[in-house]
Amino acid sequence: MAGKSNRIGVDLGGTKLAVGVVDSKGNIVGDSVTYDHVGLHEEEVLDRIERNIDRALSAAGTSRGDVSGVGVLFPGHIRWPDGVTLTTSNLPGFKNFPLREKMEARLGIPCLADNDANAQTLAEYRYGAGVGLDPMVFLTVSTGIGGGIIIDGKLYRGFTGTAGEFGHMIVDVSGGQRCTCGNYGCLMSLASGIVIPKAAERIAKRLAAEGACSDLPDGCHDFDALNGAMLAAGCADENELCKAVVQEYARYIGIGMYNVFQILNPRGIVLGGGLLNLPDFFFDEAMATCYNLAGKMMYDRMIIRRGLLGSRAAVIGAASLFEEGK
Repeated sequence: MAGKSNRIGVDLGGTKLAVGVVDSKGNIVGDSVTYDHVGLHEEEVLDRIERNIDRALSAAGTSRGDVSGVGVLFPGHIRWPDGVTLTTSNLPGFKNFPLREKMEARLGIPCLADNDANAQTLAEYRYGAGVGLDPMVFLTVSTGIGGGIIIDGKLYRGFTGTAGEFGHMIVDVSGGQRCTCGNYGCLMSLASGIVIPKAAERIAKRLAAEGACSDLPDGCHDFDALNGAMLAAGCADENELCKAVVQEYARYIGIGMYNVFQILNPRGIVLGGGLLNLPDFFFDEAMATCYNLAGKMMYDRMIIRRGLLGSRAAVIGAASLFEEGK
């Protein structure tokens, strides 16, 4: 593999399939993004991945012969390092499926497979906001909530490879919305994109009972249609309901970061994901909540930063799986 300067990152999501050719400096030099794998089964999805790899290579003006490795991200639990998928709610099939082995046989190129949050963690650590932070935790707050852990320059995956499922830490034992895992009070069931409609409806009832304004933001006429972009726009318009939802989300994320501080004591936490596009007070209040809860127990202040790579983190991180620990 000496002299082969490029790696390929594959971000296999529930709705989007993104492939990028990544150079030695972490730059995406050619990519291909499609949405036509939804509903397909395993081998058909692999057909789409292979097609997009060739398209991305063409866009980069290079070929498979100049690729040292391919990293594939899976939207669910996957066993490391053999790359066998365990569970996912985003794609049909893929139960105990040898994803790494199948892709390597198709491409004739060394492959690695991991979950998406681990790869985003590695990307931010090597090329983004996590540079210089070790130990480091990455927390992604988006449709769901996940994350990853860096210790001594390497991802910590745990015994079965599923470490970093921060979305399933219980932060409210009084209950609340039921999580996809079946428990109540998980961070993901209280502060992720998928539960914005239910959270807003619950908070609106509380505001109405208090005699405060509980109207939906302009352009939104149904709780089920409310999303992160509408929350952000509503906050800009001083909509009381939107501000209350974002404040509650910030409080729960702050509690989650406090728990991470107590359990892992990292040098820093990097926050990423789509909900970081909410107004600045979301990040500021989440950080303040964490620091206030820690109080004097935080002798040396843990650093909390916003992620820098945004939507590029997954593809760059997938390609970076081959650099882990270097």
